[in-house]
Parts: sequence; C-alpha cells; structure tokens
Amino acid sequence: MPPYWAIGVGAGLAGALLFLTAGVGSPILGLPLFFAALPVFLAGLGWGSRSALIASVTGFVVLSSTSSFTAGLVFLVADGLAVAWLVHLALLHHTETAPRLTPADAARLARKGETAEAETAAPEEDKESKEPAVTEWYPAGALAVWTALIAVGVLVVSGLSTMAMGVEGGLEGALRILLAEDLIEGRAIEAGLRELGLSADPERILSLIVIALPAFVVMAWSLLTLGNMWLAQVILERSGHNLRPTPTLLDIEYPPFLLALFLSALILSLIPGSAAQLGGAIMIALLVPYFLLGLAVIHAISRAWTARIALLGVFYVLLIFTGWLIVPVCLIGLAEPWAALRARFAQSEAPTGKEIS
Repeated sequence: MPPYWAIGVGAGLAGALLFLTAGVGSPILGLPLFFAALPVFLAGLGWGSRSALIASVTGFVVLSSTSSFTAGLVFLVADGLAVAWLVHLALLHHTETAPRLTPADAARLARKGETAEAETAAPEEDKESKEPAVTEWYPAGALAVWTALIAVGVLVVSGLSTMAMGVEGGLEGALRILLAEDLIEGRAIEAGLRELGLSADPERILSLIVIALPAFVVMAWSLLTLGNMWLAQVILERSGHNLRPTPTLLDIEYPPFLLALFLSALILSLIPGSAAQLGGAIMIALLVPYFLLGLAVIHAISRAWTARIALLGVFYVLLIFTGWLIVPVCLIGLAEPWAALRARFAQSEAPTGKEIS
C-alpha cells in the first residue's frame, strides 16, 4: 500500500472520531469537533491531495456506518471534499527563472532580512546561470477567497434545495422546522431566558436565531477551515513533511471580483423576504477574507510598535472575548485595496534614499 493511502485512511478515521465528539452533549468535550478537518489537511498538505481525498471518503464511510448518513454527508462536504479541494489548490505551483531585482525589490528584501545576489554588471551570457529557479505557489489570498466561495456555494445550494422541495420560507423555513421542536416545544429558549433573568417572546428569539444561524455557521466554518489549514501547515513544517512553504498573511491580495460579489450580496440582503437572509449570510461569508486582510494590515502597522508582541496579544484577547473588534477589522480590510495601508507603511519604513514599490 502506498504511503498516501495509509496516511489518508488514518486521517479519515481520526477526522471521523473528532467529528463524533459533537454528540457528547458537553461544550468542553465537544471542542475536538472544531479540529475534524485538521487530520485531512495534515494528510493532504504532507502527502498530497490524493491522501486528503482518501481521508474524506474514509471519514464518510465510518460516520455513515457508525452514526448516520447525515453525519457522514456533513463531514464529506465540510471537512472532506472542501478540504481536499483547498489542498489541491494549495499544492499548485510553477517554477521559473527569477527575474533580476529592481532597487525597490532589493530594498524590500533587505528590510525583511532576506538576502539577494547582486546581478548588476553581469555579462548577458552569465545571467541565466546566476539566476536561481523560483517556485511560485498558489497564493494564500486566493485560498481564502476559495474558502469563502465554497461557503457561498453551499448556502446557495441549500437555499435552492429547500425552495425546490416546497418548504415555505426556503432556508429560513427549513431551519425553523428543525429548531422549533427543541427550542420552542422543548422550552429551551424559555429556560435560557429565565436563567438570564430576561423576559422576551420565545417565538421572536427563534426568529432571530433562524435568521442569524446561516451567517454564523458560514463564518465559523470559514475561519475554522483556514485556521486548521494554517495549523496543519505549521505542524508539517516543524516535522519536515510539508510539501509547500507556509504562506505569509502580510502579503495576501484578492481579485477585484470579490468586492463585486460582496456588494451584490449586500444588495440581495436588502430585498425583503427569504432572499434577505440568504444575501446576508453570503455577505458574511465574503467578509471573512476581508477580515483576514484587516489582520494583515494590523500586523504590518504593528512593526513600528515598541512592545509589538504584548500589544498584539492584548488585541487578540479583546478580539476573541469581546467580538466587537471584528467590525473595525473587516472595515480596515475593505478599505485596504484603496487605502494601501501596507504599502504606505512599507514606504515609511524604507531606508533613506530607498523607494518601496
């Protein structure tokens, strides 16, 4: 059996076991669920996309046999095939001869602490032998965009499927049917409000949950998927099994069509009816790449801070435990294509007499 087969099967079993922790009924014991995609990423980024695909199918078979077909299908889509596709993209690359560095590029590399050979005054016939081959990997920004597009695709398919099945209210109506028994008939909302000392209509609370749930799910899935991908890459690089170098967050760029999609989703969210919920969820999914871009800008700006590590630590603690910082970070990411804050910061950091492009 080739190594990627054994690794893929083992990763699928591990992913299925992590996924099964969702049914333990405890928030703490159920935390491993959030890392169900990690073994699939480890298999793919370390042993190839075929290994990730084998892990996806293995996890589906195990969960379908031991739990339910629905659990297997959710794993296959969310933690299997989507992960395998991202791994396939991440491993795409091409190698070409490195171009000669411009003075601006040389200044940037010098500021980053990297080295580059001086190629000025070299004879034309010697340039090819002195220019090293450079491998260009699939961009990290494109991987973030693909993650958002996968989430959008699942949302659109879910919405269209519920409408095709004749469910009143589309995706919102289907969620209401699924949640009403536990939250309303089971009096879960009423009990929660009583514990908090609040008084509200349980039906209104259910409506808010139904509206917000798709947006929350796609946002959480996107962030967890990208987080697991980064964690797998770090583990593999430390162990020497990584097939590609770890991409840097600071240099991510997005294609212009992403903003057009975001604005289209924003317009859709303003249309009354079930389209508003779908548009709002799509808009949140497309905000995740801009959230990462906002973090990249903050990390670039933080280079000038005296106590950089400590201040970034405080920032992330506030981000995780308050949540409201997500909004300004997303706004910074949305503004970055026009404001070019990273480029302006690099310009201000350049040594005297040097120009950063």
